Amino acid sequence: MTTLGDREPTKAHSGYLGAEVTKAPDWHGLVTLDLLLNNLTTGLFLAAAVGELARPALIGPVARLAYPIALVALLADLLCLVVDLGNPTRFHHMLRVFKPTSPMSLGVWSLTAYSLPLTLVVAIDLLGWLGLLPSSGGVGLARGAILALGLLPAFGSAIYKGVLFSTSSQPGWKDARWLGAYLVSSALMYGAGGLYALAILAGLEAAGPLRWAFAALVATNLVPLGLLAAGLHPALARVHHRGGLYRLGALAAGVGVLGPLALVLASGGEPAAWAALGGLVLGGLAWRHAIVMLPHGAPHGAGSPG
Repeated sequence: MTTLGDREPTKAHSGYLGAEVTKAPDWHGLVTLDLLLNNLTTGLFLAAAVGELARPALIGPVARLAYPIALVALLADLLCLVVDLGNPTRFHHMLRVFKPTSPMSLGVWSLTAYSLPLTLVVAIDLLGWLGLLPSSGGVGLARGAILALGLLPAFGSAIYKGVLFSTSSQPGWKDARWLGAYLVSSALMYGAGGLYALAILAGLEAAGPLRWAFAALVATNLVPLGLLAAGLHPALARVHHRGGLYRLGALAAGVGVLGPLALVLASGGEPAAWAALGGLVLGGLAWRHAIVMLPHGAPHGAGSPG
């Protein structure tokens, strides 16, 4: 006869203990594009602005080619963000309150603040090219000050999504502690790659130094990528089979980092530069999409093929 003390605890008392009580956000492909475009615009601006402020004679000519591209990427990024919000007025409503402790609020304000100096610099360069603005020392000083003012909000725009994801309670995202570092590193890598490809295309002497800066940033990106992958491995293993993990690793590290690094080190030509940049974008897109989709993934069964 079983006594009261011998009874096994019933599962009715366990409730939601140990279960993930979260609802996956309605974030899919547009958010993946948003992450990539955000890195492309902020990285191109940061690399161009820092390079021009440090070496204006060398980097200035290629930087002037980069700023309009960064502006186009920013507009595309904002379009993805607004469409994903579902209601264009929601972005405007978030600007009514500035809450620096909120990653979303800080990000929206950073994007807005970053857009102003970028737009002004593009306008100044366009007016100068059309001959409507004198190329005086005062204009140059004002332009340099605008570039410097844009650095901090550009950095904030690049990092905030990593903080936003990692501070959430969503499965997988909450383990992405290195996502912010990875996104900033990737942004600078994309920026240097874009400058390098533009310099080669325009036949500028900056192509030589930019090639080695690009290679160094690609190699450096392996560190936050590895740390982020290590933190996300348990979550990724729950939603991907072993073969899927291998394919993702091949895309993220092989196509997205090691392949481009080998191309840049092996050749300083234009085809290698564009192929390397294309590999970075393709690998980065696959990796970002895998991260965005983590809360949506259903764990594969124990009997699933490995």
